[in-house]
Amino acid sequence: MFQRDYILRMIEMMGDLMRRVKELMDELAQMRLLDGASRKRCGLPLSALETLSAESLTELLSPTPRLFASELLYLRAMGLPAPWEEGRMLRLKSLRLLLTLEEEGPLCELRAPRVQALKLELADLLLPEDLMDCAAFLRQGGAYADMEDALFEAAERCSPQERAACVRKGVCMLREAARAPAQDLAFGRTSAHELRLSARELEERWAAPPVSQQDRGEDTR
Repeated sequence: MFQRDYILRMIEMMGDLMRRVKELMDELAQMRLLDGASRKRCGLPLSALETLSAESLTELLSPTPRLFASELLYLRAMGLPAPWEEGRMLRLKSLRLLLTLEEEGPLCELRAPRVQALKLELADLLLPEDLMDCAAFLRQGGAYADMEDALFEAAERCSPQERAACVRKGVCMLREAARAPAQDLAFGRTSAHELRLSARELEERWAAPPVSQQDRGEDTR
C-alpha cells in the first residue's frame, strides 16, 4: 500500500514537524501543534492517541492514520524528559503501532533502524509477542541479523507452554529468510549459511529433553 516516495515525503514532513516542536519552548504550544496534526492526520485528538491502547488504536485506525499516530506518539515522547516513564510508555505504544504495519516492505526498510533502536531501549518492557513482531518487521526491512537476535530473545522470554510454538515460528522465519538473495543478506550482516545455523541452534537449544523411564513412572528395577 505505501509507496517509497510517499513514505519519504511523510518522514520529511515529520522531520519538519519535529523541528517546529523543538523550536517551541512552551510545552502547551508543543501540545497544540501535535494535537492539530493528530486531528488532521488521524481524525483523533492527541489525548486519544495518548490514552487509548495500541490494540484499540489499531482497530480504530486504517494503516495510513495508524502510521501517523505512531509517528506523532514518537514525537510527543521525544519532547518529554528522558527519565520520565510516560515517555517510555508512549514510545512503546508508538513501536507497537508501527509493528502492525510489518507487511509494508518499503516502510519496514525505512523504519527498521527505529524499530531496532526502540527494541534495545525498551527491552525490559517487551513481551515475547512484541519481539516476534519486531523480528517480522526487521526481516521485511532487510535487517536480518537484528531479526535473528529478536527471535532468540523472544524464545528466551516465552513461557514453557508457549515456547514450542514460538520456536517453530522462529525457525520457519530464519529458514525462509535464508532464501533471500545473497546480496540482501550480506547487506543485513548475515548469510544463508548463518541463518540456517541459527535455525538449527534455535531448534536445538529449546528442544524438549528426553523423558526418562523414571519420569514416566516406569519400574526401572
